[in-house]
Amino acid sequence: MPLTQIQVGPPSAASLGDGQITPVLGGRQGDMIVSQLHGKYYTQATRGNVFYGSTAGAGLAFTIFSNATFVGLLLWNPEGSGKNLSLIKCNVGIAGQASTAASGWGYSWLTPAGSTLATAAPISAFTLVTATRGPAICSLGGQGASVARVGSGATLTTAFAWGRAASFGTSTGAITTETVPGAVMSEDFDGMMIVPPNTLFAVTSSILTGITATATVFWEEVPV
Repeated sequence: MPLTQIQVGPPSAASLGDGQITPVLGGRQGDMIVSQLHGKYYTQATRGNVFYGSTAGAGLAFTIFSNATFVGLLLWNPEGSGKNLSLIKCNVGIAGQASTAASGWGYSWLTPAGSTLATAAPISAFTLVTATRGPAICSLGGQGASVARVGSGATLTTAFAWGRAASFGTSTGAITTETVPGAVMSEDFDGMMIVPPNTLFAVTSSILTGITATATVFWEEVPV
């Protein structure tokens, strides 16, 4: 006998009163039908497990993914952190003009990334972002209880390989002829990209862009 039973049927045609007990509604494939009381990440956010990291308002001159001296938005989950970083969302916006525009925005990652900086380590230099990062509860400020390190640049012993394309992009050409600079450049990961411990994650581009852009990443921290 199943531990939880549901009742297959259509939604009720009438509202139920407070304190009334009723079976859980199910679909025809035995699926439980639920509705959200709050936003999707409200519970985790109020528990202090959702964070964001962002470039400064002026943005960054993003380099191509294959630059060992890399400039871009970085998320470092150090070895031994005990948490997976489950990415929620990435936003990118054009902040400055350039002779060529970005094409093929995407994501790269490097592992093993270790947990310390050293000449022979995977990461020998890392520019920390502190002012534009924090927990989802805005009044708390600071880094909160996050295990992640957010950066705007790094020097790598081995450069990133191309990971995958983002769900947005901008066409190549002069910024004055750019077709989407006013568009919302955003991707919802919805649990489909996880940065485990010992991994460095980057928001990057597939070409040398010559463009300045802002970027923000949101993530949830979940025990391994």
